[in-house]
Amino acid sequence: MTEPNDARDEMPADRADADLEDGPMVVFEITVPAESFALPAALAESPDVLLEFERLVPANRSPLRHLWVAGEDTPGFREAARADAAVERFVRRSSFDNGALYAVDWKDATDGLLGRLIGHRDGFTLLQAQGRTDEWRLKLRFPSREHLSRFRQFTSEMDLDVHVDRLYDLEDPKLGQYDLTEKQREALLRALELGYFEVPRSATLQDVADVLDISPKSVSERLRRGQTNLVTNSLAIGYPDAVGVDDR
Repeated sequence: MTEPNDARDEMPADRADADLEDGPMVVFEITVPAESFALPAALAESPDVLLEFERLVPANRSPLRHLWVAGEDTPGFREAARADAAVERFVRRSSFDNGALYAVDWKDATDGLLGRLIGHRDGFTLLQAQGRTDEWRLKLRFPSREHLSRFRQFTSEMDLDVHVDRLYDLEDPKLGQYDLTEKQREALLRALELGYFEVPRSATLQDVADVLDISPKSVSERLRRGQTNLVTNSLAIGYPDAVGVDDR
């Protein structure tokens, strides 16, 4: 069946553009001042806490809906967060020994970088957003370089102080999501297949090394770095400092 000529006009612009893209997606990791993004007063009130927005996005809700707080959850922090000009509601959902989980409702009139991200105006996917002291580190995935260019044009027009940490094409989503290199992923998968992670082990480090045709020392380093990246980018609330990123 032939698609109506106006079918593309009925789709959101970013979605229509993305459907026509043949190139790889792009991951853009940046650091921005807290005052240019979110909750600067709350971070200043409790400089030792670490904030991380939940990566799982509820259907039809903001990608910045839930906030994990690691560290001392003080009354001053909560008061500063609720007094933030962009915050409509800031409610603690759960408390833990080392932090808490909050639900955040943002005001509809929120603008700037925060409003841009909440509104998905560049077709991006927010992979990570972590704040500490006076800055936020953001990890964004764009459908194409063109979509990234629109976002960078916006930050330039807003005169935002954006420090670029990493920029790379996403050729394998499983690598980019957890900051794994191709060699780290291969070592982990071969070790898993051979039974290296079983208890008791059914394969030795030498067995994995033989399959990969490298030394046991190199295998050990790749496994350690790969495991560190997996844990850091899936379980830990903290800055995603990837290790061995040049181990291609």
